[in-house]
Amino acid sequence: MVMFAGAFLSLNNARQNAHAEVASAEKLVLYLFDTAILDNPNLGQRKLANKGFHLQQLKHMRHLKIELIDSTGKVIDSNQTKDDITIQNEAPAWFGRLLNELTAKWEPSVRKLEYQGIALGQLVITPDPTYEYAEKWKQITELLTLVLVFFVLVNLMVIWAVSQALKPTTKILDALNELENGNLAARLPAFKLPELSRIGEKFNRMVEKLQQSILQNHKLTQQLITLQEEERKNLARELHDEFGQCLTAINTDASVISKVADKKYPEIKESALAISQLSRHLIEMVSGLLQQLRPGILDELGLSPALLDLVDTWKSRNRSIVCDINVSVIQDELSEAMSLAIYRLVQEALTNVSRHAEATKVEIEVYHLTQQGKEGIKVMVKDNGKGFVAHQTNGFGLPGMRERVEGLGGHFAIKSDSGTEIKVWIPHKPY
Repeated sequence: MVMFAGAFLSLNNARQNAHAEVASAEKLVLYLFDTAILDNPNLGQRKLANKGFHLQQLKHMRHLKIELIDSTGKVIDSNQTKDDITIQNEAPAWFGRLLNELTAKWEPSVRKLEYQGIALGQLVITPDPTYEYAEKWKQITELLTLVLVFFVLVNLMVIWAVSQALKPTTKILDALNELENGNLAARLPAFKLPELSRIGEKFNRMVEKLQQSILQNHKLTQQLITLQEEERKNLARELHDEFGQCLTAINTDASVISKVADKKYPEIKESALAISQLSRHLIEMVSGLLQQLRPGILDELGLSPALLDLVDTWKSRNRSIVCDINVSVIQDELSEAMSLAIYRLVQEALTNVSRHAEATKVEIEVYHLTQQGKEGIKVMVKDNGKGFVAHQTNGFGLPGMRERVEGLGGHFAIKSDSGTEIKVWIPHKPY
């Protein structure tokens, strides 16, 4: 817009200046010729001499075409001759036409040469603004070129200044990406720009509060899980010590009654056998409940035997699914919470496979892995089932698994397209 406005103003000034300059030159020439006519001795002789006005000396006046014409209409002198080298017009044709449209039409000025009422000839001065237009075109193009260069340089400087000012935004974006990936230790450096400096301070305080809040939630979740497992442990102990022993005693008494009934009371033998079978069924059911509530083998032998026993038990109920497990961990390096979390994770994953996956093969790997300078345990459970959409799942299985892992400071990731793959990493030291 500035360039267009400048071009319009320059064009208007060029029109006015060209008209003023040509008109001024025309007036000057007319004045000089009026003076020269009065002093010309040839007029007294009633004739016009060739080159009597020395018009060739005015050939430098490119704005005017001056011709001396006798009474017969013949040009006997002019400031422009055929031998003169024609200077090429530098202005484009449209520029001249435009200025001619905006300017009043140029009319030649005629001075009649008379002596005592006898016409001897005439002096014709025709304005020729071509060279003036060329000069104005050159001035306008130079001015607009300068403005264009200035415009480009200013914009380059503005782009450079803005890019330098906004360069720290890449660090803000990187920090946001780190937060998205779960790295709550991401912080922004101190920026020199005051506006960005305030944003960085607010961002760091927000992330710090978020980190504290999430850490507190993880600790509360871990406490709840610990209390839940403790309650399960106590319930399992009570079932084993009280209910289990009572069922064992009932089964023993039913066996004794059955033996006595063979000799003395044959009519109650059938009832004794029924009591014995029912008590054994209850014992098996309680044993299964105890395994779900608190796997005793995990407390007695450790994680590896407990996982192998879990897989063997699961395979006995799902014979159509091939399950391969590879466990290579050192029990002494595992805390009770970590061992229990890994066991529950594998247990929940196998339950989901048998219920929903429609898989034919499952792979389980548990091994030591160091990440980000921290030692921990890597768990991978993968099946070749039908998969699922992670954000459309209902229930508490996956959220519960995630809470267990993140409560211990670990990472939980799940991928499901052609099959489902769960990857978990839990550090030995949560925080």
